[in-house]
Amino acid sequence: MEITLGIRLAPIHPHQKLVEAAAQCERAGFDAAWVTDTPLIAGRWGDPYVCLALMAEGTKHLRLATGVTNPYMRHFPAVAATGASLHDLSGGRFILGIGAGNSAARALGFSQGKLGRLREFTRALRTLFREGACTFDDMEQELHPPRPVPVYVAAMGPKTIEFAGAEADGVIFNVGASIKTLEWAMEILRKGAEKAGRDVSEIEVIAAVHSAAGQDRAMSIRRVRPLIGLFYHLAPHVLEIAGFPNEATKKTSPTNVYPDITHALDLDEASRATEFIPDEVVNELALIGTPDKWVSRLLMMEELGVNHVQIRGPESYSMPDPEISYCRDEIIPRLRQAR
Repeated sequence: MEITLGIRLAPIHPHQKLVEAAAQCERAGFDAAWVTDTPLIAGRWGDPYVCLALMAEGTKHLRLATGVTNPYMRHFPAVAATGASLHDLSGGRFILGIGAGNSAARALGFSQGKLGRLREFTRALRTLFREGACTFDDMEQELHPPRPVPVYVAAMGPKTIEFAGAEADGVIFNVGASIKTLEWAMEILRKGAEKAGRDVSEIEVIAAVHSAAGQDRAMSIRRVRPLIGLFYHLAPHVLEIAGFPNEATKKTSPTNVYPDITHALDLDEASRATEFIPDEVVNELALIGTPDKWVSRLLMMEELGVNHVQIRGPESYSMPDPEISYCRDEIIPRLRQAR
């Protein structure tokens, strides 16, 4: 299967900006738009489902997804009903992306989302969407008629990846753009699928990668470096697998950046707070550089079995216009030529 591109969009105001960005992505050849779900982060993000409904009305073919929701922000019936409604409104183009909840869990006072809760939530949603009935938290839920809403699980740790291989419709890897980390993740995904009697080809494989557009390598590294700080805080194993064992021992989290290091309101402050991250780590884990380097990295992912790449630019409170333009003008045409 040929690899496709998607873009991460934040539900910023006015929401018409997202509708316009989604239509622009559709015309440019993107396959999907992923809308984040941490309402009111820095007091600036709105509701992703309202945005997705508007985007569904403004597009025809673009797949639309949460990137990602979690088991804490909304009660189970609300998530299920919204998923069914967006499935209907979009003509079957909606994907329910769900994760354990990191920034969202913190916003609600949890230290970090729990895998056990993610398992329960995912299993119940898939059962409800397929069969029209399920039990969750000892309460029976119904959905008439059932809707084939796909549920994709975001994962960066081995247990979550294995769970996605066993039970999810798709997986969203958050392990960087390194061949080493993606090979590691694919192997665990296969193990999870095999244990459940599934073929890994049944699972759509998404790689969510931190990216920065432009051919100025130094500038791209500076822009995307704060996003790589995520691995130091939440997933030092990714640094070790990528070939940086000494970096993995740092496990540093710059806590003075508002609201957090990967959603920084002040990008210059975030950049200063992450100066300790070496350029070679950023270069290994992020998608940056010339168009040829992007395409080479994307084709590597395709060879490993990645079906779709979700591009996350450095900005959290404006549209990723540089990344959209770079992909439209440079990356997507070169990908097509490479085939």
